[in-house]
Amino acid sequence: MNSAIVLPLILGAVGILQGALNRSMSTTIGLTWMCIIGNIITLVTCVVFYIVVKNFPHIFPEFIRLKDLTFKWWYIFPGIMGFMFVAGLPFAIYKVGAVKTTVGLIAAQMTTSVFWDFFVEGISVNLTKGLGIFFALLSVIMITLF
Repeated sequence: MNSAIVLPLILGAVGILQGALNRSMSTTIGLTWMCIIGNIITLVTCVVFYIVVKNFPHIFPEFIRLKDLTFKWWYIFPGIMGFMFVAGLPFAIYKVGAVKTTVGLIAAQMTTSVFWDFFVEGISVNLTKGLGIFFALLSVIMITLF
């Protein structure tokens, strides 16, 4: 199977498993401690990743290799969004369950990605994408109401 398909499937599963595990942690230690512990581990993982990439750049594709860092003000937003995802997903699973959260998440991701592709990447919207979003939103309605 093509890695372009396998990687998003793995990431999708990891995202839901992370949210579900974080929800379990939150039940025991609270959402705040879960965020602190999870993000400390994320920080340590990122530092190790940085050290490996810095010391062995030749084993990584150009996209991953270190480049000159020039900080721009908008670089704060992905980190804030990451926190919102890490804190919000377990809370959503706690409130409405994993299935409703996942279906809503996927529908929102599909819709947002089509807008991103159109307005930022210049990739056109076609009937297949439109139908995909329609059915994703329909599944949200069906899962929520029935």
